[in-house]
Amino acid sequence: MPDTDTSRRQILAAAIVRQPGEWTKRRVMRLYQQAGHPVPLTRTARRDLAHAHRHGLLDIHETPGRRYYTRKDNAR
Repeated sequence: MPDTDTSRRQILAAAIVRQPGEWTKRRVMRLYQQAGHPVPLTRTARRDLAHAHRHGLLDIHETPGRRYYTRKDNAR
């Protein structure tokens, strides 16, 4: 059985490189659904975004009540 975490995170990383804009947990959940993955729990989408941030793909932005990520310029 393939590693689901790795598979999901590879889909996310490829999308981040191709698609600029704000990355939120809802956007990630839609991406996974469109890619044929079961829609993850909200915390799974959050963990995958945090993982991409830790690995240098995303910058984090926080405002009261809202967190989103944007692609780092060097993530291409």
